[in-house]
Amino acid sequence: MFIAIEHEIHDAQDFARRAEGAMPPPTGLHVHQFLPSADGTRATCLYEAASVERVRDFVDGVLGGSSTQYYFPVAEDHAMGLPPQQLA
Repeated sequence: MFIAIEHEIHDAQDFARRAEGAMPPPTGLHVHQFLPSADGTRATCLYEAASVERVRDFVDGVLGGSSTQYYFPVAEDHAMGLPPQQLA
């Protein structure tokens, strides 16, 4: 399944350092997109995983207090431009 994340970034430098240190993600998670705002205060990511909880556990653990995340499963039947799935 695809999971979208909206990041509200509180500390752009800490967020970038933590995010770079988390790549590549563990087995069972695939990052398809990372879309940061030009001003560094927000970002959107598109993950693929078995559940929202799996992504949340990983991402919240990595990013700590550098940002607040909002997660939601993507309505794939209504989405446009989704990439091919990478996980079986």
